[in-house]
Amino acid sequence: MKFTNQFITTITLCVLAAVLMVLVGAGISFYQMGIAYQQRQVDSVVRMVDEAWQPDAAAQPAIDRWLPALLDVNDIIEFTVRKGEREYYRYQATQSLSESDIYREYHRSLSSDEQLSVQLVLRPPFYDIDHSLAAVSGLTGAIMLVFAGLLFSLRWVRRQLRGAELLDQRGRLILSGRLSMLQHQPREEWPQSASQALDKLMADLREARKERSRFDTFIRANVFVDRKIGIGNRVFFDNRLEAALNDSASHSGALLLVELQDLEHINQKLGFERGDELLKSASVYLGHLIRRYPGALQARYTGNTFALLFPNQVESEALDAARQVMKLLRRLHWPDEVRDPSLFIGGVCFRFGEQLHQVEEEAELALRSAALQGGDGYFMYYKGLTEESSGKGTVRWRTLLGRLLEQDAVMLDRQGIYSLRGGEPESLELLARIHDERGRELAAGHFLPMAEKCGLLQDLDRCILLRCLTLLQESDRRATLAVNLSVASLLNRGFHRWLVFELIQLPKALLGELVIELSEAGVSRHFLELDKPLRALKALGCRLAVDHAGQDVVSTQYIKDYDLDYLKLHPSLVREIDKKPVNQMAVRSLLGNCLGNRTRVIAVGVETEAEWECLGQLGVHAGQGYYFSCPERFELV
Repeated sequence: MKFTNQFITTITLCVLAAVLMVLVGAGISFYQMGIAYQQRQVDSVVRMVDEAWQPDAAAQPAIDRWLPALLDVNDIIEFTVRKGEREYYRYQATQSLSESDIYREYHRSLSSDEQLSVQLVLRPPFYDIDHSLAAVSGLTGAIMLVFAGLLFSLRWVRRQLRGAELLDQRGRLILSGRLSMLQHQPREEWPQSASQALDKLMADLREARKERSRFDTFIRANVFVDRKIGIGNRVFFDNRLEAALNDSASHSGALLLVELQDLEHINQKLGFERGDELLKSASVYLGHLIRRYPGALQARYTGNTFALLFPNQVESEALDAARQVMKLLRRLHWPDEVRDPSLFIGGVCFRFGEQLHQVEEEAELALRSAALQGGDGYFMYYKGLTEESSGKGTVRWRTLLGRLLEQDAVMLDRQGIYSLRGGEPESLELLARIHDERGRELAAGHFLPMAEKCGLLQDLDRCILLRCLTLLQESDRRATLAVNLSVASLLNRGFHRWLVFELIQLPKALLGELVIELSEAGVSRHFLELDKPLRALKALGCRLAVDHAGQDVVSTQYIKDYDLDYLKLHPSLVREIDKKPVNQMAVRSLLGNCLGNRTRVIAVGVETEAEWECLGQLGVHAGQGYYFSCPERFELV
């Protein structure tokens, strides 16, 4: 019950109790006054009879003349004078009493003869009073006036306490973690001092959260980011490359090592400041280049060497990227002492399942070969990874995906998320799968980037979501369903309207069992634009999750602002975490950002018992990976 309703209910009950007590007290007092008045009447009649009573029979006719009139005037129904069992005088009114009538009896003794007793029978006081509405109109009017005043007073009190009710409402929203649903302005609250104090505390809390997020970013930056140029360091790159090599969804990728050989000469002759400035400029140029490739990243491999990682690339595409890198870096503002900069690029393509040290050795060998052969300055370690072997080609993908969408042939696998191995899954993540022309099964990480290139990403997301909503309504389903959604599709106004229309047709209790997952890279890149779409999904009852957390060193302010339900760690942080204190520090930092709210951290890519034990000690809520279960086909019933 609201504070105002409690207060008004208390006042109303007090007023009604007071009115009732007044009415009951007045009624009792009025009745007692009537009894006292009747007793005075009886005593007066008895006194007159006592004064006029004569024991001889000759005096009886004289009493008969005036006593009946006196008794009738005083509404005495029966009057008897007796001595023992003998009656000397008896009066009976014309209207006798029936068995159901109420009456009162009075017994008195005569002072002239103590052996004589008088018995009087009367009706109770106010027995013959008219109880109609007109008779009690004054009392009725008074009661109505009291109630009218009460209603007016309650209305006035409600208006005065509306500010306190709004303050109480904001307090309840803060306690339930739903402050984003506040619909009134804080200046409407009362008392103003309490409202202003709450505003100040909330502002301090937001600033503390931002400071915590900045501190978390600072910790991870010192762990994974090179301090001089602000990009990933060798530890960060090794984690990401190892995750790419163990990602079954990615069939291929390319690694380029870019060496600025003249950097040592510049540091010795012109100073380290000039060399650091050149490194930063090269990092900015490379950053602009890798934005053209979805999922690509750069890192500082060694002092004067950059590493570029391109997912889903073949040798011809990697060679073209090396040419662009060479052309781009030659445009740097080199010192006048360096007329022909020495730039060397070594590249190698890799497949799923290869070893980390093997790929890095092949890339370093290609880099040395590029330095030895001179010429254009780049060399590719060829493994025969061509477009035909990897199945790339935009036209081919457009035809394949278009046909699969028309036939509704997109398949869904399910993989459980467990808080305890061997127990029931807390939720099931739906993983999209397709078959290509050769019948090979392809994971979402392989065909989603190509769908984005072909402009079919929204159609693919729509198809997957429709399948997910159908599965959500199955009666035999026991676990919550999680589905991945691309940020680009969610930001599309038409797609967002379609999604809201589909979701609004389902019960809110059912939508509470749907988890929509977004990538951390997309969320951090479109932080402000995603505010309204994500709040709309939360208002409908859906849960929100961000996956690939920790993949890049970005601010984690989105955890608090979007009121996330789940935060899923990137597999690069989970892989062999029991042997990597640096990764443990990064996970602790992410867990610290989730304190104080209901966001639960889930580790993705758990494969060994040692990894899960380490994650459990750190405070991770649940895990997902081959250690718990393998993906299984999820068919529609």
